[in-house]
Amino acid sequence: MKFRNIVGLGVLLILLFACEHKRDESENPFDVNEEVDTSKVKLKDATIEGLHQNVFSVRCANPTCHDGSFEPDFRTVQSTYSSLVYHPVTKNDDQGSFTYRVVPGNADESWIMRRVTVEDVLGRMPLYAEPLTTQEIEALKFWINDGARDMQGNLPDLPNVQPAVHGYQIQDLQQNRVDTFRINGWGSAAILQANTAYDFYFYITDDNTLTENLQNQKIEFSYDRDNWTPFHQITPTKLWTDITKATFNTSAFQANTTVYLRYFVEDDQGGKTETPEDGSPYWLKDNYSIIVQ
Repeated sequence: MKFRNIVGLGVLLILLFACEHKRDESENPFDVNEEVDTSKVKLKDATIEGLHQNVFSVRCANPTCHDGSFEPDFRTVQSTYSSLVYHPVTKNDDQGSFTYRVVPGNADESWIMRRVTVEDVLGRMPLYAEPLTTQEIEALKFWINDGARDMQGNLPDLPNVQPAVHGYQIQDLQQNRVDTFRINGWGSAAILQANTAYDFYFYITDDNTLTENLQNQKIEFSYDRDNWTPFHQITPTKLWTDITKATFNTSAFQANTTVYLRYFVEDDQGGKTETPEDGSPYWLKDNYSIIVQ
């Protein structure tokens, strides 16, 4: 009798153990410790929305910093994107190696990658705070190398930069520079002689168009600095790469009257430049002026 009881108890224990073991191996629908697909998490984080939510808005958009006080502007997803992608740098390394804060498809040429990874004289971003984690940096790098897509997943277009007028000088026909003789320093009119021929030389560049292919180039003259009404115009010609030349005679101008000049140029993609323009500071307008004595 005892032996049968012991055997029966043993069989019962074996069955209970087997059932318990089977229950442990079955899938628990309420198990919260299921394995996470890290690739999907990375792809989600490596978007402009994910970067703004997890990095820029919490790590960089601090008061009196990138909250609109300084560029880049990380207050919103839109401002983050527009102040990063193909946005010219305002600071650079000593060699001037970088052109844009974010170069789509090229993290190595993107200034922001250096700013968040390199400790130099400018300081590593975010300043006076913990550096970005490896995961955050990798998400930023992935987004850039994937083309720096916008909020809708579209690839950005390379913007057309307007032609740039970097400066000018005036020479007499003996090739002596004369625009250094001014009434009161750099921000005042250059003094020229009456009834005399001079050459204007302008330094012009464009991001995509050769200077010789720039369109509608002209130099206009006005007696009014702030209400532009041209009374005279001359057309420059290409002299060297990025240099144009225009010859004029001061007999066209009133004596002892300040004459203001502007350079107008247009590239083959519709980018137009006037230098100086209506909104330019007064000292630049005064630099682009002459007086005949």
